[in-house]
Amino acid sequence: MSGIAGIIRFDKQAIELADTANVINLLGHRGKVTSQLIEHGVLLNFGNSIEVNPTAPIYATADSDLFSSITTSHPFTTNYITSGPAGFNEPNADFAVALWDAQKQTLFCGRDALGVKPLYYVYQPSRFMAFASEIKALLALRDVVIKPNEHKFREYLTWIADYVPYSEETFYETIYSVLPGHYLEVTAQRKQTHAYWTINLSKYKDLNRPEDYSTLFKDYFKAAIDSRIEDKSRIGSHLSGGLDSSSVSCMAQAILTQQHRAPLHTFNIDTELPSADESEYVQAVIDQYPVQHHTVHPVADVLESVLKINTIFDRPEHFIIPSSFHLSVSLEAQQVSCDILLTGHDGDSIITTCFDLLDELFDAQDWENLLLACEQFIAPSDRNLRYVSDDWITLTDQAKFEKFILYFIGTRLKKQAKAQSLSTFFNTLRTQKKFFGISSTAILAYCFKRIKDKVAHRSLINNALSSDFKQRVPLRSQLSTKELTTTLEAELNQPIRQILNTTNVICNEQLNHIGAYYGHLYSFPFFDKNVMEIGLATPLGVGFDNGRGRGLIRNGLKDVLPPAIVSRLSKANFVEYGNLSAKQLYQSTYDQFSSPSHPIWEVIDRGTFTKIVDFVFNPKMPVVKKTRYNWLLSRIIYLSLWLGSLQNAQINLAKAGSAK
Repeated sequence: MSGIAGIIRFDKQAIELADTANVINLLGHRGKVTSQLIEHGVLLNFGNSIEVNPTAPIYATADSDLFSSITTSHPFTTNYITSGPAGFNEPNADFAVALWDAQKQTLFCGRDALGVKPLYYVYQPSRFMAFASEIKALLALRDVVIKPNEHKFREYLTWIADYVPYSEETFYETIYSVLPGHYLEVTAQRKQTHAYWTINLSKYKDLNRPEDYSTLFKDYFKAAIDSRIEDKSRIGSHLSGGLDSSSVSCMAQAILTQQHRAPLHTFNIDTELPSADESEYVQAVIDQYPVQHHTVHPVADVLESVLKINTIFDRPEHFIIPSSFHLSVSLEAQQVSCDILLTGHDGDSIITTCFDLLDELFDAQDWENLLLACEQFIAPSDRNLRYVSDDWITLTDQAKFEKFILYFIGTRLKKQAKAQSLSTFFNTLRTQKKFFGISSTAILAYCFKRIKDKVAHRSLINNALSSDFKQRVPLRSQLSTKELTTTLEAELNQPIRQILNTTNVICNEQLNHIGAYYGHLYSFPFFDKNVMEIGLATPLGVGFDNGRGRGLIRNGLKDVLPPAIVSRLSKANFVEYGNLSAKQLYQSTYDQFSSPSHPIWEVIDRGTFTKIVDFVFNPKMPVVKKTRYNWLLSRIIYLSLWLGSLQNAQINLAKAGSAK
């Protein structure tokens, strides 16, 4: 647990003692406070000390977890003196830092590349700058007006099946978030945002064999976990039974055993639904390692957990599965006094399946190797490609091959038709037909299905925003991580947006808030700088692993993971639980937001909302097709509860003001 905050008055007014007291009170759960007065300002640190370099003079307050062998006790001021703000790129660390250069009268606020540590701020030119690890500390300042940011609602309530860049705007007007991989440069007159994150993969150019990558991944992954737990006394880990959480849990326990330390506490969430049952794989870990295992159940009162998140996180709930799911682990971890919780988030984006190899071979027109790769991909009996065919499991091997080839080739034909001349397109098509044995009839049938699906897709609901709201709150550009990820992707020819996006970052932020509230640190070994780099540097053919995917983990940790985990290709399906929780949430909150005067109806169209509710509760619609409707309904309710809480808070503030 740790955090930071601070206030600088550029107008040279005295800082209100009540403001400082409120900030300290609201962030007190993050640790013992240390303060440092600076010219017309104060820096606060919760749980750690403040770096002071009196000769410069430079001061830094940091919420940081350092994972590299840094010997200096003042890493941020030292890096700044040596390299300036570019020094933020040097440490392998999760951090949020505010650094005051007294000589330049400039404040630098930086944040780690993946936004593990949150940092929010409010800035009024020529007046003041305030920053904090939690928004609630800024809302308590006398110069901050509490007003919801309706432009944020559009992003929050719109279903998009793509990676959305993380933007600096929050759910409050005038309160912003420092962008991951960026730093702010703030003076009395202006505020500028700069990207600092750079990635150098040249150090991996001498790796030649597949085992070289797997071995290095294992070394980096072990070091990532070891550095996170070395000074912790009681360690916990999420254990779902999936490849990521199992890798973290098994490696952590292997390290603890080697160091003769107390065993790991593992936590598994049991929804009691067969579709989400991973107990077989959880048991495989428990049988191999002497962990202290805890099976927990989602908090029974979904409504209470969502309202709790409103308070803890200062914004609406983020997860499609409400935090009744996540809070259950934190509550149990609090009971056994864990001071850190390791998770496998988001291993999928760091150590990818490398199934992009199929696209690479297609673009190179390497039909022979593409055919082999497709055969390897569909060969495993436990791989269920339901997105290709609803009855995939029951198909013959030949039928699976034909359907997958048509699905794969058909998707690329659409792209080719737009990017190529007709003659080139048809020449390529003839080659593909001949090599893969695709008949014209089969292609026409596939095209007909695509057209049918496209027509059906037009009836899908992407949002329930009312036309009045859309007109009143038009789309506007936001400063985001998009430019940074686009630049890095162009330099590296690697997918960065799947790592740095709003879903991942907000998940980091929410878990950080939950952990701080319940007394433990959430930590993500897959977001370690070295682990991320080896994941990006690994050739697709190595990660593809003869069709299994995620070769770095399967081969690198084959002596650490149970065989059942190494060979596992399936994933648990939480759509059914998401549907049940959405229904429960709707039924328990209907009376609270059904009133015509509730502020949610200034945002949402009632008719569209009713259609979404009908989809969620429709017993004839297969539950696997309800994901977007569960998501839309849950988010509308999350926002309605947050708006209701905000409205009540403003009413209470008004009453308190009139009483004075």
